[in-house]
Amino acid sequence: MGVKTYSLKKDGNVKLSPNFAVKEFHCNDNSDEIKIDSNLPLLLQQIRDHFNAPVHINSAYRTPAYNAKVGGVSNSYHVKGMAADIVVSGISAKRVAQYAETLSCGGIGWYEGKKFVHIDTRPKRVCWKNSGSNVRKTFSDCPYAEPSSVLRMNTIAHGTAWVQWHLRKLGAKLTIDGKFGVITKAAVISFQKRLGLTTDGVVGEKTRLALKQEVI
Repeated sequence: MGVKTYSLKKDGNVKLSPNFAVKEFHCNDNSDEIKIDSNLPLLLQQIRDHFNAPVHINSAYRTPAYNAKVGGVSNSYHVKGMAADIVVSGISAKRVAQYAETLSCGGIGWYEGKKFVHIDTRPKRVCWKNSGSNVRKTFSDCPYAEPSSVLRMNTIAHGTAWVQWHLRKLGAKLTIDGKFGVITKAAVISFQKRLGLTTDGVVGEKTRLALKQEVI
């Protein structure tokens, strides 16, 4: 695991995941060396599987010289083999960025004008829009704070309003009041049943991530 160095000539056709091969991560100057973090193609595969659409890599590994030529920062994760700029066929960059938030990505950059998303495998989550200086907490349109703990019946917290907002987006008829009552629990159970999750009416990590993915 970790970053591995490949040869475009010798290893180009080696599969890193069902739909991604080494050659797709090569530097755009066509140099032979390619560095790739093993987690990167797995993340891209999750994105491809979720949208059931081809993922096009505009830029992945960059040699230091090529990175400098295109104006990249010297410590770019592209140079480390830990980043890819992608476009998903038929899917807006915003939707891709929103879905990436549900995965174990480190850096997620939504480039609205250029219509691509930067994905990298740095240790900590950072989100930005259009430039690294425009850091955001999330790409979600939801105005309520996402829950950071398990929510269940009789919970009163901002996280409950987040759950209710997502359930309403999916057609549930309930009021966003921040109170986890009988109606909210029933809507959660209905959602869990539809997705084949444990139907306990409790919003843990799996149900929370499922809500985010369904609303995207």
